[in-house]
Amino acid sequence: MHASESQPAPGHRETSVVLHAAFIVTGAVTTLLGPLLPLLIARWSLRDAQAGVFFTLQFCGNLAGLATVGTLLARRGYRFTLSLGFALMAAGVGGLLASGPFEARVCTVVFGGGLGLTISGVNLWVGEDSGPRRATALSLLNMCWGLGAIAFPPLVLLAQREHLLLELMLATASLCGISAVFLAVRGAEPRAAPWHAAAGATANAFSPAGTLAVLGCLFFVYVGTEACVSGWIAALAKRIATAGTPDPVWPLAPMFFWAGLLTGRGAVPLVLRVMSESGLLRSGLLLATVGTAALLSVQSFAGTALCAAVAGLGMACVFPLLAAWMFTVLGREARRKANLLFALGCAGGATLPWLVGLVSSRTGDLRSGLLVPVAGCLAMVSLVFLFRRRASS
Repeated sequence: MHASESQPAPGHRETSVVLHAAFIVTGAVTTLLGPLLPLLIARWSLRDAQAGVFFTLQFCGNLAGLATVGTLLARRGYRFTLSLGFALMAAGVGGLLASGPFEARVCTVVFGGGLGLTISGVNLWVGEDSGPRRATALSLLNMCWGLGAIAFPPLVLLAQREHLLLELMLATASLCGISAVFLAVRGAEPRAAPWHAAAGATANAFSPAGTLAVLGCLFFVYVGTEACVSGWIAALAKRIATAGTPDPVWPLAPMFFWAGLLTGRGAVPLVLRVMSESGLLRSGLLLATVGTAALLSVQSFAGTALCAAVAGLGMACVFPLLAAWMFTVLGREARRKANLLFALGCAGGATLPWLVGLVSSRTGDLRSGLLVPVAGCLAMVSLVFLFRRRASS
């Protein structure tokens, strides 16, 4: 390895710290529709099918960002690409509650586009920078994302009580803008991480088309399933609130899902010392299936919170491990081709939560719609088995 590859570039440490801090804000922005959705439904008298369109628009924006991230990284590098992503997030979040439903939908597409650039770009930055420790590094990065996802529901609850919801959105937009300015002025590219012979051999042993197709299906189903649970859990909690549970606590429901996710991601590096990646992934998915399926019969806010936490704990390891497998499969081509897998994830996020709303509207029961993420968890168990079988062959 050249000396330039072993030493951090100027501003490298600062960029790493800022990216991890900005990923906390990214977690809040990614998940903000969950606690806000019941408010939007009440504010504009939306039906579930209409409300589900917000998820579709967010992930369509993600797809637009992902469609350009590979080209932007190749031509302009991480500094420009990530700065642009955070700037789009600032514009979209800042305008989300400023006007009517049409403008809100436009802003949802805009911040979704920013998320498409930043989530994929930051994961790629850390993946390239961390070498063989990718699974651990990506898990810690996504812990930061989980912190933002946990923090936002109680902030929404507090802001709603104090009539400061618009101010909360503007503050979130400002943090995105600060990140964009820093990266534009002082951002650094990742260190050149060497690709070891073992990793290259593993990548060459895989069947490119078949293995990538299964991995792409996993990204599609996982992101869609996560978005279903996190996006609709507050609406479920509001509808089953009882006289003994004050109605205003329902915005906290997504917090329990993200708390489970954060706890699990913090434990991933430790668990990987005693368990294989595929074993951890299968165990997590089985736990996620149990937690998600239990939502179909829960009758209280406390039960909803417990089921959400179990589902989040089970899903905690999925995205970091899928991202690490992506680097193993793609090798040096990750920067150029990873956007295809991230795009499939966004397509799942655009499709499955909308499907929950559609089923709920057709049947008149949100629990029927939540059969969608239950099916998603079961599908992922089968896909992981298929992926490992193809990889080992």
